[in-house]
Amino acid sequence: MEKNTYPVEEWKVTEEKFVKDWNYRNETTFALSNGYIGTRGTFDEGYPFTVDEGLEGNFINGFYESEHIRYGEWNFGFPETSQSLLNLPNLKKTTIEVNGEMFDLKAGEIVEYSRSLLMNEGIVVRNVVWKSPKGKEVKATFKRLVSLADKNIMAIQIKITPINFEGTVKFSSYVEAGVENHTRKTNPLVDYGPFGKHLVVEELKSDEDYILYQGETKNSKLSMACGSVVVTDGHMTECVIGEEDGHTSYEVYAEEGKEVTFEKMIAYTSELDMPKEEILPFIRAKLSEAKVLGYDKYEALQKEKMDEFWSKADIKIEGDEELQQGIRFNLFHIMQSAGRDGRTGMGAKGLSGEGYEGHYFWDTEMYVLPVFVYTDSELAKQLLNYRYDTLDDARDRAKVLGHMKGALYPWRTINGKEASTYFPLGTAQYHINADIAYAFKLYLDITGDDQYLIDRAAEVLVETARVWADVGCFAECKDNKYCICSVTGPDEYNAIVDNNFYTNLMARENIRSAMWALDRMKSLDEDAYNKLVEKLELEDEELEYWERIINNMYFPFDEKLQIYPQDDGFMMRKPWDESKIPEEKRHLLYENYHPLFVYRQKMSKQADAILGMLLHSNFFTEEELKRNYDFYQTVTLHHSSLSTCIFGILASQIGYDEEAYKYFSQSARMDLDDMHDNFYAGIHAANMAGTWQGIVFGFAGVRSNTGELTIHPKLPEQWKSYEFCVEYHGSDMRIKIEQGKVTYKLLNQVPITFKSNHEPITLNKEGEEYVQEI
Repeated sequence: MEKNTYPVEEWKVTEEKFVKDWNYRNETTFALSNGYIGTRGTFDEGYPFTVDEGLEGNFINGFYESEHIRYGEWNFGFPETSQSLLNLPNLKKTTIEVNGEMFDLKAGEIVEYSRSLLMNEGIVVRNVVWKSPKGKEVKATFKRLVSLADKNIMAIQIKITPINFEGTVKFSSYVEAGVENHTRKTNPLVDYGPFGKHLVVEELKSDEDYILYQGETKNSKLSMACGSVVVTDGHMTECVIGEEDGHTSYEVYAEEGKEVTFEKMIAYTSELDMPKEEILPFIRAKLSEAKVLGYDKYEALQKEKMDEFWSKADIKIEGDEELQQGIRFNLFHIMQSAGRDGRTGMGAKGLSGEGYEGHYFWDTEMYVLPVFVYTDSELAKQLLNYRYDTLDDARDRAKVLGHMKGALYPWRTINGKEASTYFPLGTAQYHINADIAYAFKLYLDITGDDQYLIDRAAEVLVETARVWADVGCFAECKDNKYCICSVTGPDEYNAIVDNNFYTNLMARENIRSAMWALDRMKSLDEDAYNKLVEKLELEDEELEYWERIINNMYFPFDEKLQIYPQDDGFMMRKPWDESKIPEEKRHLLYENYHPLFVYRQKMSKQADAILGMLLHSNFFTEEELKRNYDFYQTVTLHHSSLSTCIFGILASQIGYDEEAYKYFSQSARMDLDDMHDNFYAGIHAANMAGTWQGIVFGFAGVRSNTGELTIHPKLPEQWKSYEFCVEYHGSDMRIKIEQGKVTYKLLNQVPITFKSNHEPITLNKEGEEYVQEI
């Protein structure tokens, strides 16, 4: 099948023709969200595609259905109920009839067609010139946005212009509430659903130009409400409301060559935000506000929000238009996907599809959050707030796993409780604790937000550290070093291993960060420190034990190769022979081979030990980094979308510039070019964020792991220049790297001090620049 590609454009992604076979993945490309509601890029007029051809999708972040999980054999501590992001009623559908003929891309003739994601404006625009079977030509323009100014609102505008006739245009606005998830297609390894319809209608009614719906999930017993209101010069001709669907119809007379406009405002909310009895009245009131504002006002507000985002987050590349488009596409999608209310996180697929059941993973903290820490620290803080607000659930989970103190965060979740059903690749990934701790510490290092340390971060750092002090032991057979057994690191092809290098390293630094947080908190606010110590029943002996762990953490080491193996058994596993694996099965090992076969091979699915060495590169010499990089290059298959960006960043640091650029290029357009052939199920948010890291942490060499901001910039030989912004302790700085020099410019009045190629630099006032030769 021909590959779906888009023309290279700086600020747009454009579909130039409608091809049915490309439809499913294009729904993800043109998906829109605002961190609260998300909608897939389906057509306004609707279409009866099968489960293999398309997926209508509308979601509320954090709104889920649960199912009893069926196990062939159950053990204590296995999650008993699931959480799945639920597909919600669709209100986008608006059919159009021109003089009695239905506007339908599958009938008649498509004379002109284009659909564009305008990344600098935050909207999707579709332009169609269509000739009906009877020869009537119409120009149709569809605009859609999910408001960044109002989290509950989606807005649609449709303009119809008769080209060679005049007559009646009929718009019919629908609610389709009999929706269900495409679990078998989007999550084929899941056997517990939700299958079938899971929203029970509590109320469905029309009210003048409004359609209003309220429903409750069958199992989680959560209620949500949604509705739409129409704005048009036409008059209502029909209102039909059934048990699970309904529509209102409007007719307007259109003259030849003159456009008629139809607008629809849509709103969603749930009882996660307010008492159940208030959700439907809230929707009615919200739609009334939206009707007054109108589409054009929402579009203007959207542009303001996008300008604000791009002013700090944009990366400008001169010399490679394809990668320029790729990086902006990636940044746009992660920005619009992140929860902003402190109560929700960000799914691995954002709000673009049902993949991974909408679960939050470590992807947020290790890949996405660093982007926001440096470009939108307030958004980063809201994502961290979600983890703080689910700390009690993590404490409960720790006790289930046998830890009487501390907190153990779930591997995959929506509501804060563990939802991973296969513990070797789920619960065993204890490193989630250290990943979350790393994100909190990174936020504190880059923002200098001492109040957040006192209010929330210190507690999370201490409680995550406590689990590390309990899960391992000082092993006599390892010279009394501290060992952590039976865990799974980031590499999911090596499960339930002893002394995973990444896990041990991150655990040690988690404990070190907790001790740092306590010391700093005590120096800042001794009363708050004492209250935390009392609340957590923290004793001096516990801290002394932590210090002993820090000084005696065990790391596997191969004396012959002078490298750090991923775990104690990695070097004695069977050498991987790719030639024995049929090509069509290589990227789907778990779908084609028993896990035990996979576990016994000396190979890695993705960056594991290398990721730890990158994050804490200050602990390793350049020669150590090179030796380990060279080794892991030979055993890593990069079967995860989270892998290539990490290898590329480390390659850049150690001077492997050609490999760095190769890896970056693979990451930058992974979704835009659908390199993994699964974009239909939703974005790969971690990789998308990893491309920003590939430039800022990779080519520009930005680091903070030595306790200060350091930069070691270089220019890829394929580029003429690139530039980006970073926040640091309240300062906003623009960095431009070009041939032979780097320019630093302070964008606000907060002074900044940093090192560039080991040279101390201070910028004191807005507009001040410093140029350094490189």
